[in-house]
Amino acid sequence: MTSDSTTAPRTDASVFEGNVAGDAAASVAVVAFNVALYTAIRYAPEYLRLLGNGPIVIGLFGSSATLLAVTVPRLGSVAEQLGSSAAPVVGALASLGVVCWLVAPQLGPTDGLRSVALVFVGLALIESWQAVGPETAATIGVVPQRIRDRVPQVIRHARTPRYVALLAGLPIAVGFLTLISPAITAIQVVLGLAAAIGLTTTVLLAVLDEDEIPAASANSTTENGRSDGVTDGETADDETMEDGWIAIRDEPIRSALDSLRSLPRSVRQPLVGDALVEFAVGMVSVFLVITVTSVLKIDVTLFGHRLRPDAFFSVCLIAEMSVALVATGPLTRLTSRIGRERVVAGTLLVGALFPIALVSAPANAAIVAGLFAAFGLYRAGLPTRHAFVDSITTGDDTTTETGAANDISDDRRGYRTVRAALRVPSALVGGVLYAVSPTLAFGLATVVGAVGVRELLVGVTRLGGESTDTG
Repeated sequence: MTSDSTTAPRTDASVFEGNVAGDAAASVAVVAFNVALYTAIRYAPEYLRLLGNGPIVIGLFGSSATLLAVTVPRLGSVAEQLGSSAAPVVGALASLGVVCWLVAPQLGPTDGLRSVALVFVGLALIESWQAVGPETAATIGVVPQRIRDRVPQVIRHARTPRYVALLAGLPIAVGFLTLISPAITAIQVVLGLAAAIGLTTTVLLAVLDEDEIPAASANSTTENGRSDGVTDGETADDETMEDGWIAIRDEPIRSALDSLRSLPRSVRQPLVGDALVEFAVGMVSVFLVITVTSVLKIDVTLFGHRLRPDAFFSVCLIAEMSVALVATGPLTRLTSRIGRERVVAGTLLVGALFPIALVSAPANAAIVAGLFAAFGLYRAGLPTRHAFVDSITTGDDTTTETGAANDISDDRRGYRTVRAALRVPSALVGGVLYAVSPTLAFGLATVVGAVGVRELLVGVTRLGGESTDTG
């Protein structure tokens, strides 16, 4: 009896410790897989270029990625039916997608149709990871509630852990791209590592008990209709091709358009302006890596090692993510001093001017890295822009950056849906223009973005005038 009474508590404790260890391992693996997929997607355009494809194919790849990222989350019911099996299933599919990219050059001539087709098939498989909500993975979504409750709120914001994870993972990519030649082989090594991480993640998720992966982690919704662990602030415009992921609510386009048409013109104009800047950024996002590697052709010596242009691009991403991470808080506080509208206009202006500034920049590593760092301000302004959109669509000027993630109006949801749909063809449009001239593509992107900033400013001015007249 004494033996039974003493062994039972130890068994319970060991089970709990084992659960915690499994949860921690799965969480680390999932976050690592997200970083690996992000890196793979950012380098996919360069990979396609090295396989012998031109800007139009690369633009089609970008538009396909956006379309898939918009549509795949709508398959959440499939993930719900799979239950706890959803995460390992889509993990296996995404890993298979990376393997497709890895073996694509072995299918035939480097410019052959089969290799390109396999890259697009791999893209579709990789985007299946959306079915379980990659944002929730970055916010420990696969961890049981007992551990999630212990995590400080400040690091549970979806954007913060993602940027931290990327800043930790990108230097590894720099190392591979620096030490391994040629560039296509280095990218294949990165893809091989991503596939290995994906398979490890799949196994870890598969061995967890059903009660270790709550259904909400797959893609279920909470009482107020939001995906558990995914803040509504993380919208389609937040993580487009730049970050590899897009997630929007299932809102029919026609219904969304009707919702927007019902808004006053003074409200629609700022929304149109914001959407135009997003379209402009989408025109060039997929071409940033090939602009650095094949147009600017910047290499630099860092810590005694020569970095090829493809490795230097990761340094640029690190600069961008660092500013995005550090500047988010200060920009949010700045809104109380100079007004939310000015901060929104300023960050949109950064996004609009970035394309022409980059393509016109000299082949100087410090200048180009500085431009990417400045572009980080555009990302850092996302919470403020989300709050601004929500405030003008609801007519509630007291909406805060935090509140915008907790409550979402039908008008804002409709706007997000329309903006995501408009974003789909942007990369293909950019590819057609890029095939003529990179300067033409990036220059017209800046023109579109500048028109967007103007529309926003005009709309904000009208909103201010209407408020004064009402007062």
